[in-house]
Order: sequence, then C-alpha cells, then structure tokens
Amino acid sequence: MIDTSVLKDCSEIKNSSSPQGIRVIPRPHCLLCGREGSRLYESLVDWLFGVPGNWEIRGCKVCEMAWLDPQPTTQDIPKLYSRYYTHKGIPKTKFDGLRRMIAQCVIARMGYEVKYPTRLLPRVLSRVPQFARAGALDVLDLPASARGTLLDVGCGNGELLERMGLLGWKVSGVEPDPAAVLYCRERGLRVFHGVISDVPVGEHYDVITINHVIEHVIDPVGLLTECAKHLRPHGGRLIITTPNMKSLGHRIFKRHWRGLEVPRHLVLFSPKAMSECILRAGLRVSSVQTETRMARMIYNPSACAKAGEQNVGERTNFGVTTKTAAYLFQALEDVSIYLRKEAGEEIFVCAVRS
Repeated sequence: MIDTSVLKDCSEIKNSSSPQGIRVIPRPHCLLCGREGSRLYESLVDWLFGVPGNWEIRGCKVCEMAWLDPQPTTQDIPKLYSRYYTHKGIPKTKFDGLRRMIAQCVIARMGYEVKYPTRLLPRVLSRVPQFARAGALDVLDLPASARGTLLDVGCGNGELLERMGLLGWKVSGVEPDPAAVLYCRERGLRVFHGVISDVPVGEHYDVITINHVIEHVIDPVGLLTECAKHLRPHGGRLIITTPNMKSLGHRIFKRHWRGLEVPRHLVLFSPKAMSECILRAGLRVSSVQTETRMARMIYNPSACAKAGEQNVGERTNFGVTTKTAAYLFQALEDVSIYLRKEAGEEIFVCAVRS
C-alpha cells in the first residue's frame, strides 16, 4: 500500500511542459514490491483530452504492474479532468437497438423480469458466446438471485445505478464530480458526494462495484480496503473492472494504446497485479478473467492516435476504414482469448469479503 504521508511530505516538482502548472511528485518504485520500476514509455502526451505536459510510465516485471511517474499531486488531480465529464453519456450508434435487445435476452435468462424480444435475430445472437458475455456484463454478471443492496463507486452519470435499480436492486452511488452528483440526484438516484471514505460508516452493501475507476486513484489498495469496510460480512461481493495492460490491444498499439490514458490513469494492472491488490486489502479473489467487449472502443481511438491525431477523446465518429478494422480487431481478440486468457482489453474481477 502507498504511504499516503509521502504525498504530503514529498517535495513537489513542477512539470515545466505544463502551462497549467500541474505539480507532480516522483513515483519511481512499484506500489507492491518497492522495486524501482523500469521505463516503459517516455514523452507521452494526452492525445485524448489535451492535458499539457510530457509523461512517463514505469513498470514492474515482477508484479506485472505499471504506473505514471511522476504523478500529479492530489491537489492538482482535478486539473486532469477539465474536459473529461463523468456525467456525459456514451454516444449512441445505429446498432445500439439490436445490442440492447440481445442484452435483454441474456438478462432475461439470468432471471430478471424484462420483456423478452420477439424478433428472431437478437434471440439467435444472444446465444453466441461473445454476445452472451457482453450482455451479462451489462449487469456485471450479477444474476437476479443475488439482488440486494449495491453501491457504485465513482458512479459518474448514474447509468449503471439506473439500470440496476430498474432490475430490482436497491442502489446507491458515490462520485467526486459535483456536476455528476447533481445530474444523478435530479434523476432521483441516491448518490453521495465524495469518495468511498465519505460513505457513512454504518452503510453496508451486498455488492460494491468499481467500474473503470481504480486506475484513476493514487492508492488502489487503500481504495479496496475502504470498499471492504462497506461490504456485508461473510459474502459481500466487490466487482472490479479496469484496463488490462496484458491485452492484445496494448501489445499491438503500445504507447498509443487507449488504455494508457495519460495522465488520468495513474496505475495500470495485469490480472496478477489486480489479484495481489485484492489480497492485500483483506479480500478473497473469487474469480479473475479478461473480457473482449471493449475491443472496438479501444481500437478506434488507438488507431487515430497512432496516425498522429489529437483530441481524440471528444471524437464520436470514425472513418469507415477505421471502423471496419475495429470489427476485425474485435473478432481477432475474441479468438485470441481462447488461446491466451489474458488477451482481453478489460480485467473483470469478483472479490469476496469473508
């Protein structure tokens, strides 16, 4: 676990490339084993949302973890999100209707009371393993029989809360972005403003979800430890999703891989590193695997970045050639994961409190 006192006491170094004056602190050592990490990438820029500065990523071959070095100070982290809005929805595509119907078929088979589509195509496609898995992940692979209380940490625009609430879960969220909190509350969602440590001590949940959040925090083990305090004893579940640094996309795109997202992604995990963090937080790993559902979403901006494009994070449409290649990449990753279990773009972990 990171010694958080270091964050307060370490002398700050100004990133001379940043006109915003983002203050940073050195982070040369592995968070898990303490070894000095080797440089994986140098002179990285934020080609997604244009945060100024040049950044480096170090990695530990033993722990299979990577991290930003130097890292922004806690006080200056909000500057990294000036154009990154957690309350904005994901742009819709013409295939979303079909995808929703496929997911409905899958969710209905998981025991939820949803309208089962009558059209043949989504019913057939919902039996294809890749589509079936993507549908199950819409509800984080939680069956209807598990319904109870759920807390989403870093809930953003509340999309997951709303979906799970409609399926019978008693949902709450916690989110540091005040605009996102207001957006959620206006939709009738119960959302705390702040971080997990701001959730009232007496609140305990059957399930806590950390959906693409842990890579944004300075102290991932500390985050998991705080989550463990709010899990129901003897069986409360923690669901974690995060980019996978062992993925096929990272192997292909390397420094242009969308999952790096410098400087907002402070820590990057392999399945091994994620499992070790969970154990250090006092939880038991129930299952850990990688998923391919994000392959196309990763491919499109990565390909644009490799071609030298900037401000890709705000782009909602891509060229026909790029989109076609993304579908081929998705198919390749769907096949690759049978040969190499760590090929998926996303790590999906279920941990349990004893």
